[in-house]
Amino acid sequence: MDNINRNILVIDDNLTVCLMLKSWLVKKDFGVETASSVKEAKQKVKEQPFDLILCDIRMPDADGFDFLSWVKKYDSDILVIMMTGYADIESAVESMKSGAVDYISKPIEPEQLFKKIDEAFTLQERVLRQTRFSDNFIKFPGEEYSKLYKELEHTAENNLHRLIIGDPATGKLSVAKYIYEKGTHLSEPFVIFDNDKSADSANSYRTSSNGSDDRSPLMQKFQEAKGGLLYIRQTAYLDINQQNELLGILTRQKKDDDFTQVIMSTEISKDELQRRLIPKLYNLIIQDCIILPTLKGKKEVISFLANHFLQFANTTLDKKIEAIDPAVLVRLTGYAWPGNIQELKNCIIKAALLTEDEIIPASIVPELFGDKTKNEDRTLLLNPIQGLRKEYYEKEKIIEALELAKGNKTMAASILNIDRKTLYNKIKLYNVFPNN
Repeated sequence: MDNINRNILVIDDNLTVCLMLKSWLVKKDFGVETASSVKEAKQKVKEQPFDLILCDIRMPDADGFDFLSWVKKYDSDILVIMMTGYADIESAVESMKSGAVDYISKPIEPEQLFKKIDEAFTLQERVLRQTRFSDNFIKFPGEEYSKLYKELEHTAENNLHRLIIGDPATGKLSVAKYIYEKGTHLSEPFVIFDNDKSADSANSYRTSSNGSDDRSPLMQKFQEAKGGLLYIRQTAYLDINQQNELLGILTRQKKDDDFTQVIMSTEISKDELQRRLIPKLYNLIIQDCIILPTLKGKKEVISFLANHFLQFANTTLDKKIEAIDPAVLVRLTGYAWPGNIQELKNCIIKAALLTEDEIIPASIVPELFGDKTKNEDRTLLLNPIQGLRKEYYEKEKIIEALELAKGNKTMAASILNIDRKTLYNKIKLYNVFPNN
């Protein structure tokens, strides 16, 4: 199991224990931080993302159970293993009912520790594969979408390679995950090849520590997805070598147990795609491609999504808003939504943040739309200005999202449609702090 991108926090008031565990874990390529108090641990969790926490049940400034409860509310994805002495075994078992994934008895042996950690990550990955996709997929109302879902299910059931064409934020990744969830290889990996050449890309190529890997980044991802599904973002921008590799993958695979389904996506028109791709690849993938609708003019869908995102905002922001004023819905359904689903989601989150009562009032419409006419294209987050450096644009987007989320990094990541780790990395890269 690759541990290079996994971060662990060790919490124990005994400095010797902290240093000992850190030395073991670093040798296994984990990123490791230590804390000698619950107060220090909470601060570190707020400052950077952790995948797993090793926490002593007995801490000088707070009970380990209190910290466990806090972590699960702050970020339920963080795995927690409680460390305990023999006398606290019963308490450790009880902690698993409160959200701990496991416990380990002191004195701790290295192999026992590694086994517990490996089991925790393996279990998490298995659960995520089985639940995260269907839970996050929203089925929209309407005949157009009903036909789309039948097409997606046909693609999944028959293990077909498909190209998805859709404007930004129309749900291309969600569609790929839905195909995976409805398919025949849910127990195998879902792997993303992000055609982003920037150095900070989450999927950027990294050679092994004991030598170089001659496989291209695309072929590495294809091998990683063996038997599962490979999702290729920004297919139009593959270079010539990658296009030929993809053509080979699509035409030479045999439908056996190791068959890997390939779902591709693009945000550009068919004409532009044809200009960018080699003819054989274009002609192959343009057949039976899946085209995703935009939100523009779809009043029923916009109203449905607005109420769905209101429930999301209630849960995330700990609000109890029961409804959206009809006047607000009229404005929402009459707007063009050039930023599609993500822009609508951001709008409802902002509305929830501004609302103190049980109904989102008509009075906040100016705050949401400013002086823009209802049909004028506009996004709530910053749009790139021609000639503006990518770094400046990204930094401004992050600052705006953090302000919108009132400093809540998990919410800010959701607003930006990126994962929590990517947000933390960007905050460090651009030196963004809450007081900015």
